[in-house]
Amino acid sequence: MSIIIKIFLIFIFNIFILHQSFALNLDLKFHKETINDYCDFLYNKKDNLFSSDHWRVEEVDNIKEYFHLSSKIKIKIFPFIRGEKINGIRFTFYNENEEPLLLVNVDKKCNIMVSRLIQRDITGKIFSIDNLSSDLSEVKSSEYFNPPLKKQKPFKGIKVAIVDTGVNYNLDFIADKISRIDESNLTGYDFEDDDSLPYDIDTGRSVFFPMHHGTSVSSIILREAPMSELVVYRFPRSEMCKFENLIEHISVNKIKIVNLSMGSVNKDDWQCFYRAAKSNKDILFFVSAGNDGKNIDFDKIYPASFDLENIIVVTSSDISGNLAQGSNFGSVSVDFLIPGEQIPVIDHRGVKTNASGSSFAVPRVVAMAIRILSNNPNANIFDIKSKLISRAIRSNEKVKYGWIPDPLDNYLLN
Repeated sequence: MSIIIKIFLIFIFNIFILHQSFALNLDLKFHKETINDYCDFLYNKKDNLFSSDHWRVEEVDNIKEYFHLSSKIKIKIFPFIRGEKINGIRFTFYNENEEPLLLVNVDKKCNIMVSRLIQRDITGKIFSIDNLSSDLSEVKSSEYFNPPLKKQKPFKGIKVAIVDTGVNYNLDFIADKISRIDESNLTGYDFEDDDSLPYDIDTGRSVFFPMHHGTSVSSIILREAPMSELVVYRFPRSEMCKFENLIEHISVNKIKIVNLSMGSVNKDDWQCFYRAAKSNKDILFFVSAGNDGKNIDFDKIYPASFDLENIIVVTSSDISGNLAQGSNFGSVSVDFLIPGEQIPVIDHRGVKTNASGSSFAVPRVVAMAIRILSNNPNANIFDIKSKLISRAIRSNEKVKYGWIPDPLDNYLLN
């Protein structure tokens, strides 16, 4: 295919996406007028539009919900209170299926400060979040879910599984090193959306303001172990027992090293992970201790608190070997203390920045493990673990094995 044809097809695709962004079955004028009417009621003491026959009002968990009977739109209204005064208001609109659709934040004068619109495909799956203009009439920018994968020749290196929020697989530095079956298909998988595009997005805390984590974690691994071939998995937040399928996928691909920079206090969420990890003793899972400032020997966090030989737990130190502020610890549960503060990363936008915490200490140890495996392809997980332990300095009683001051030093890793 010629370069000209490729450019033309990309142009047509972008036009299609933009058309989709504006092809709304949504009366934005109605939404803007509703916001203005509510502000008039609140600040100017005008008639309350929600008292009319067009609306039904319910109260759920002390939050009022308003249903527009003809359009079937639901609105939640949350005021931001400072002292005794309203400092702003958040309006959240839901569609007829009660799915989040539009979020608008206004200031104390009811000027629109933030507006985020969710776009869905015909199946109801989110494909973008649009930032709108202050009059809700224009799309200023869009954040796409699962953009098309750019074709690229597969890279062959030391395979490492990244179990996280996904990655931005179209950033050049990721695209060069992400594991592929062929030019058009990735080796990894999205176990949250059940598709083959594990894009870096996590709507677990907020669908309007998704989190991005996996790209930053991966950037550390690629910088400190450039021979890494990333097999990326988006973790199954909504159905955690899919971890059994995820770990089976890792096993089938003969991957020995897994970066799992996550955890939670709910043990039940991780039972399926525990069973699968216990059954796959030839896979070494590197997990984060967490960032709550707690001793997880007593205040358990999972999977870090599981007593398994093939789990290595990592927490963050400052450059002097002291436990970083807010990092979890435990002389039984936590294995290594690793410099993890103000670590250079490249985020999902391709922007260079710094990140701190145990999540970003983990990939530094993972990079060490990959370099060990690069020098010793037949090494098993106990060989890897033994070499890592040999690098630790017993200078801190808050972890089991000690502090590794310079994860980039290859001393004793060959």
